[in-house]
Amino acid sequence: MMRIALLAAGLALSCSSAALAQAQPASAAPPPAATDEPVPRAARAEARRDCYAENVALSGEDLRRAMRSCMQERFPGVKLYASDGLTRDGKPTAATARAVCKQEADARGLAGAERTSALVACFNGKRPDLAQRAECRKEARARGLDGEALRAALAGCARSREG
Repeated sequence: MMRIALLAAGLALSCSSAALAQAQPASAAPPPAATDEPVPRAARAEARRDCYAENVALSGEDLRRAMRSCMQERFPGVKLYASDGLTRDGKPTAATARAVCKQEADARGLAGAERTSALVACFNGKRPDLAQRAECRKEARARGLDGEALRAALAGCARSREG
């Protein structure tokens, strides 16, 4: 019963927001023109909140699809998602790297601890930057850091290992 009420409220909210969008002139800030310029974090967060408010009644894959569509409408000149499995700098996305590593482990017929270690080694080879970040996070957590202190430690660790 609660889910039906939430669904009805979401539909009413999305209908009213659509009516507001039609009533108001399109005076929103223009999207960035260049495709390789990142969208500012604050603008992304605001757009994400607005898109979620428009699609509050959805969940799961429907919500993901609606959010991607909404965000892409907000920033049409910017490639927001790695639809081809590669990041902007040409590296495989984490999901793509994991999938390839799993296929390789399946092809070799690995199981148990051997499979786990092979998956970790494969992923670390394909995305050493993410492996480094995970190691930094593990070290910071071991020191008991959390919140802003954890973020600062991660940033410092990444900078120290780059150079």
